[in-house]
This record gives sequence, C-alpha cells and structure tokens, in this order.
Amino acid sequence: MEILPIGRVIGNEGGRAEIEVLPEYQEGLFRIEENDRILVLYIFDRTTELRMRVHPRGDPRNPEVGVFASRSPMRPNHIAVTEVRLVAVEGNKLTVEGLDALDGSPVVDIKPVKRRDQANLP
Repeated sequence: MEILPIGRVIGNEGGRAEIEVLPEYQEGLFRIEENDRILVLYIFDRTTELRMRVHPRGDPRNPEVGVFASRSPMRPNHIAVTEVRLVAVEGNKLTVEGLDALDGSPVVDIKPVKRRDQANLP
C-alpha cells in the first residue's frame, strides 16, 4: 500500500493555517468552498516512535490511555485527522482554522464534513 501526499501545510499561526494542494490535484477542490467544515488527513512525519499506551498531550498528569483512545502521534501508521473550519479558497490554497498540524506536514486527503446549504439540517 502506498499513500501519496496531495499537498502540505504551510504555516500555522494564531489558529490559522494554509493547505497548499499540489497542482495535479487542484481540480479535486472544485466546489469545496460550499463546505463550512472539512476533515484534513495528514501525516505525523516528525516521529517514528510507537507506543500502545500514552498520556494524552504527553502530560504524565493525564491518566494513561491506549493510543487509539488518543490523538497521539506515536501511532502505528502516524496518520492524523482534524476537523477544521474552511475560511477561504484561492486557487490551490485553502485557508483553515483549527488545524493541529505542524508547518510542512504532508496532507494525504481532504473530505467535506458539512455543506453550507445543509448547515441547518439535523
């Protein structure tokens, strides 16, 4: 199995980040602005460590939990997902709020959560 990046995170300051989608995947952004929120799947690319039990947020004061009950980067496949607010779309760049990825993190997928015209639906 091979998972290829579709883009990368650019900056992440003040709760706002940009996602730059590679030009060959830009067409996949067609009408994405119709969504209030999107899921960003990315890779924890700065860790190779694996632990099956962790303290959430790396804080030993937090009770230990299994890695699958946490958002720890020390996972078998180092895949992360964050639901973010889509702020703007300009060409192949998305501006988002709430992304907990580091600058330069490889993005492997983007999925819609809720379309703007469905915001009031249950």
